[in-house]
Amino acid sequence: MENKIPTFSDLKREVIDAGLCTLCGGCTSFCRENKLHAIDIKEGLPDYINEESCLECGICYMICPVTDELNDKLEELYGKGIGKILEIYSARSTDENILKVCCDGGVATSLLNYLLDIHYIDGALVVKRMKGGRSMPILATSYHELLACAGASLATVPNLDEIRHYSTYTSLLPELKEIAYGGMENVALTGTPCQTKTVRKMQAVNILPSGSIRFVIGLFCIENFSFDAISLNKFEEIIGGRLSDIERVNIKEKMIIKFKDGSKKEIALEDLESVARKACIKCKIPFSNIYADISLGGLGSEEGYTTVVIRTPEGKRLFEEALEEGHIEIHPEWNEEKKEEVINKIKEWTEKKERRK
Repeated sequence: MENKIPTFSDLKREVIDAGLCTLCGGCTSFCRENKLHAIDIKEGLPDYINEESCLECGICYMICPVTDELNDKLEELYGKGIGKILEIYSARSTDENILKVCCDGGVATSLLNYLLDIHYIDGALVVKRMKGGRSMPILATSYHELLACAGASLATVPNLDEIRHYSTYTSLLPELKEIAYGGMENVALTGTPCQTKTVRKMQAVNILPSGSIRFVIGLFCIENFSFDAISLNKFEEIIGGRLSDIERVNIKEKMIIKFKDGSKKEIALEDLESVARKACIKCKIPFSNIYADISLGGLGSEEGYTTVVIRTPEGKRLFEEALEEGHIEIHPEWNEEKKEEVINKIKEWTEKKERRK
């Protein structure tokens, strides 16, 4: 008897109903892009909207970042654990406008701006924080659009009647359709590990429109947060302040919160697990984003700098060009000893995430 191809019914049972769905949007993106319209987001999760339209092709199951499909192929290409590392730096942008609004050292914004300047990409799929605590994916095609998306914040929720379920996580992959419809051939994506893993799965089997993704910047990610009225109150108790009073958030070994009144508080990430997205707590995808061309995060760098992990030859070439052109600068005290310290911290946090139940 031939092995049955896993379908969305299997994905729903094994991943979605089990509370493991990352909401990356890969499954619904493929189905919508190919005009099947069998599944879509319903009540916050992927579900059938027209089961009779399902071709039972198994592609939604295959490209899900949680399933084991294609893992051997990805491991061959990108490694596992801490992944393939060509070089590590602690760096920051040289652009004062970016430094004023960025998270950590603003390397992602400066690097994307450089890629636009040299016409290596036509646009960058990034997240923009909107008024009222919302965030949305946009296809940035200019310096000013990139600048508007720079920085990370838990943002402002003026009132829970306006936004009853607020999340720090934004699905990017459904916006891939804008690339195809807009005729863009070369796009950079900045995403979390689950998002970049889905893109690499799609690229491994040539699923459109992932072929338009020319460069991937991966963000370190241990967890994102979802708030309803109860969890929001719990979060505010933990941080000792109101969400609406937060100006900026940085994630290093701890969550560093800067409030609008100038005060600062550091919170152990373990203390925030009770308000983290449930799928994040169960996630086993390597936190340092091994599927990217370049991975970025605050871990291991001092305030005002970004830890940069170069993972592919193309990532190395373009980062070095951006350095040479003066878009980015390396920390003046960076050396081999500090590099080893950062690698050890990445190993530590990778293992810590893998041990989560």
